[in-house]
Amino acid sequence: MGCLPILGIGVIFALFFATSPVFAESIDTSEQTTLSKDLQTNPLAQDILKKIEQTKQWIAELEQRNYENIEKQNELDEKRKQALNRLNQDLADWEKLWEYYSPRNSFERFVDKIPDSQVQGVFWDQFEFKEQKVAAGRDALKEVISNGGSLRDAVQAYRTAAETKRIELIEVNSQFNVRHNLAYYNQQILFDREGKFVDSQITGEQLRKYYEDYRSNPAYLDANPNDVTSWEELRKTNINTECREGQIVIHRFHADDYVCITMSTAEMWIQRGMGEIVGDSQDLFQQEQSVTPLTTCDDGFVVIFHKNTEKYSCILEGTANEWIGQGIAEFHDSEEFIMKSIKQKDSFLKVEEINQQIREMGKELYGKKMVLNKTFDNKYDELLELSKIEEKNIIKYYYENTDMSKKELSGKILDIREEYDDGKKDILKEKVSDLRELEKEHEEKMVTLVQNYEFDLYIKIILNSGHIGYEAVLK
Repeated sequence: MGCLPILGIGVIFALFFATSPVFAESIDTSEQTTLSKDLQTNPLAQDILKKIEQTKQWIAELEQRNYENIEKQNELDEKRKQALNRLNQDLADWEKLWEYYSPRNSFERFVDKIPDSQVQGVFWDQFEFKEQKVAAGRDALKEVISNGGSLRDAVQAYRTAAETKRIELIEVNSQFNVRHNLAYYNQQILFDREGKFVDSQITGEQLRKYYEDYRSNPAYLDANPNDVTSWEELRKTNINTECREGQIVIHRFHADDYVCITMSTAEMWIQRGMGEIVGDSQDLFQQEQSVTPLTTCDDGFVVIFHKNTEKYSCILEGTANEWIGQGIAEFHDSEEFIMKSIKQKDSFLKVEEINQQIREMGKELYGKKMVLNKTFDNKYDELLELSKIEEKNIIKYYYENTDMSKKELSGKILDIREEYDDGKKDILKEKVSDLRELEKEHEEKMVTLVQNYEFDLYIKIILNSGHIGYEAVLK
């Protein structure tokens, strides 16, 4: 009776070892467990043996299931891999299918229809500018998202960075047209932010530089090839001639000669394909050409800003990095340059507006002086007329009455004329006083105008070269 509890514990341990995943691996289910003869008739031993065999069968079944699951998992992974490969291929085929309709390819087909290569260049610059704006918007959106910002903030950041203002479009199109020889920079700056020409004395003079002599205007000579006089008029030089300051030597293809003309006119000859710069003038002309951060340099070259000369130029990228390290040059962002150009153009136009205001103030002063002079001229005339009437009356009185002698008549006339002279002096004093008052009023207005721009970053008002008036200039 005392052995039964021990056997019970043995059964529990036997079951534990049989069902435990740790010990199950060490059991060989291929061998049959047997008992010695003395235990074969023991019912309890038989029951334990039965349970051990049953446990082995369970372990075998579990191992078989685990193997089948692994096989199924491997098969599933392989199918997933194949499905992913097919998906990637489908996506690649889809992208290839729609590549024809991509923004760049669609735009390229549009540009290819334009026969003028210079115009094509302008369109591609516009496209790249748009791409820069889109890229800036995407970068701003990603930055907000990566910093934990909301979707609303990210979208707003994208809109702000990708936004292009109308004045920016006008400025970049101006630069693009200059770059591709479709416009002249010195003419472009004569237009305001709305693209309207600023008609003033100064802008008119600058514009006339291009057309100061119709005989040097290629458009005229191209349209009038038989105007021998005009063709011959400028033919007084050769390739080695040193022109006067402000002019360069150009070879005219049509006449096969060399003439001295201004830089501005040379631009027109080159753009119309009717001439080329020759001799030492080539370097001089290239130095005068406008390079900006929007300029596309040759491969290996970049645009940098020289601090000493305050000009842009294309130089080797390695040299540019050295200069920047030395602090003698710097890179300028294209968008920053555009905004700066807009500000400079605005300042230029503001100078024109101020000078126009100064001219209007001068005209106003002149008009008031004219009115004042006319007013006092009338006073002189009235005083003279009154003096003459008084003289006539005194003379009439002399002839109609005998109680006045000639001496008394002469004295009366002298008194009248002295009174007239005194009256003129009084009128003159009044006139001078009024003129001074006008001058003082005008000067006060000018002083106020000067003070308004005393702390302006771009504009100042100074006395002109003759010190006879004020003019606005760029600082």
